[in-house]
Amino acid sequence: MRGTGITRVLVLSFLCAALAISACKKGKDSANAVDEKREPPPPSGTMSLQGMYSYMADAGSFVDCATGERWPVAQEGDNATLERAYGQAKIAPGSPLLVTVEGGLDSRPKVDRRGRETTLIVQRFVRTWPRESCGSMQKAALENTTWALLELNGKTITVTVNDKAPFLELNAKKASAYGFGGCNRFFGSYETSGKSLTLGALGATRMACPEGMDQEQELFTALGTVTRYEIHGSKLMLFAAKKLVARFEARAPVE
Repeated sequence: MRGTGITRVLVLSFLCAALAISACKKGKDSANAVDEKREPPPPSGTMSLQGMYSYMADAGSFVDCATGERWPVAQEGDNATLERAYGQAKIAPGSPLLVTVEGGLDSRPKVDRRGRETTLIVQRFVRTWPRESCGSMQKAALENTTWALLELNGKTITVTVNDKAPFLELNAKKASAYGFGGCNRFFGSYETSGKSLTLGALGATRMACPEGMDQEQELFTALGTVTRYEIHGSKLMLFAAKKLVARFEARAPVE
């Protein structure tokens, strides 16, 4: 009877060990099966992103203004609209263009299919910002800075020749305001205290240009209504009371 008991214990031990090995093997196989079938993580939540987009050789890339990270852009979602807007911007192929989009990040195969990489999925194209850049996070000074005009009364300024781009300068040493309206140079005085800013009556040269005269006059009128300003990084906003009348971007300091 004692021998039979020992034999039964040995048999049970052998069965338990066999079952354990089988269970472990089954568990390992199951885990492998799950890994093999596991899908890539879903796209991150929709975000509003602003960055420099460029397109060349049938591939788009996006450099995020906030982080400086560069991501390839997937050929899906609202990407076709983004590509079309880039083509309509009339810039050199491959040149960066500031754009605003809504989208998320997802894992996609690399172009050479060797591994995967973080890719931007454009879910909605919002708009382009011609002649603008991400700018600098460092705050520019109101005075002694060349401010290039970007937007006037809600309308984006487009310039085909760079030296014809309107700009404004406030020279602290000379206590004078001057700049270029797109056809004529203008000059005058200004006063500032805290966030308030007013420009005195502006004088200008009297050249006639085949185009741009209406925009120039609109700029002169807008500058005459300015009461305050705000600076965000390298961007200058001029207001008439609560109305935003013009946006500028710092280009280079005045010597």
